Amino acid sequence: MMNEGLLSFCEKLPKVELHAHLNGSISDETLLELSQASGLPEEELVELHNIVKNMKCRSLKECFKIFDIIHKVTVKPSIIRRAAMDVIKDFANDGVVYLELRSTPRRVEGSMTKKEYINAVIDSIRESRNIHPIIVKLIISIDRKAGVLEAEENLQLAIEAKEIHPDIVVGVDFSGNPAIGAFDGFIPVLEKAHKSGFPLALHCAEVPSVEETENILNLKPERLGHGTCFHPDAGGTQELWNALISAKIPVELCLTSNVMTATVKDYKNHHFDYLYKHGHPIVLGTDDKGVFSTSLSAEYCIAAKTFELNNDQLWQLSYDSINYAFASDYEKEKLREIFKEWKQKLLNTA
Repeated sequence: MMNEGLLSFCEKLPKVELHAHLNGSISDETLLELSQASGLPEEELVELHNIVKNMKCRSLKECFKIFDIIHKVTVKPSIIRRAAMDVIKDFANDGVVYLELRSTPRRVEGSMTKKEYINAVIDSIRESRNIHPIIVKLIISIDRKAGVLEAEENLQLAIEAKEIHPDIVVGVDFSGNPAIGAFDGFIPVLEKAHKSGFPLALHCAEVPSVEETENILNLKPERLGHGTCFHPDAGGTQELWNALISAKIPVELCLTSNVMTATVKDYKNHHFDYLYKHGHPIVLGTDDKGVFSTSLSAEYCIAAKTFELNNDQLWQLSYDSINYAFASDYEKEKLREIFKEWKQKLLNTA
């Protein structure tokens, strides 16, 4: 059980979410509604209902089943818009004041083009500005499983979208199953993304792979996702750890995701500990909050309880996250003002 005082503080704390996959962030409630409306087969609806009931003790197999259902349901621009709006609302209700959603453009034959997919997400972000007190950006993802040609297509779509919506489309992500696809082939695409003005947020070192990790570091990305296998005590090497520390590249850490997917043994053994104690730039994220039944507030609670962080440290951890956002300097200053005003109000109340 989480301490109610701690949870309340974390929920009220202004937060910055920099590692959230759109589809994996769809809540159970929204997924149930979308599944029923889409005509999902009865047996799968029953299975989904049973999984939702067990949200607090969800198995990894059940998590992958949810991913499968999401893929079957999110097949039209109207569904994408509805899903994105609900995801943004969920984050705003959780005290998130700045959100970067990342997603791989999806083509569904006869139903949706990749460009329509991107536009649906952008439309939702624009609409949300009039409803929720949250700044939302979009990072276009490259899925390594789909191959280099798809990566090149996604980058071109990102370039075109950024030209029209420079205030929304802000970065390029590289993600997907780390066991599939040689990284070398994607290097020219990611170099082109950098040259096109995109900051890079690259999933890195999720599994031990010295050569790939070195190649990713050589690209000098603006952020790294997960970074599980850098420290020698966490499946990495001393050389990789030294290279990361020297590069000072911020790492997006997703505690619950890593534990549930078994890339780390448990929370106490999470590499948050190594990075935080070393003073390395880090930011907490949810990864797939809907699938893994978590929230950014819950992630802050877990970090606080596991690594004995006090309220001041939690505030600082969240505040420092602003530095690593793909936001404009003006937006970052506005966010800092929000954080400082919140902290001052808390002190005055105390």
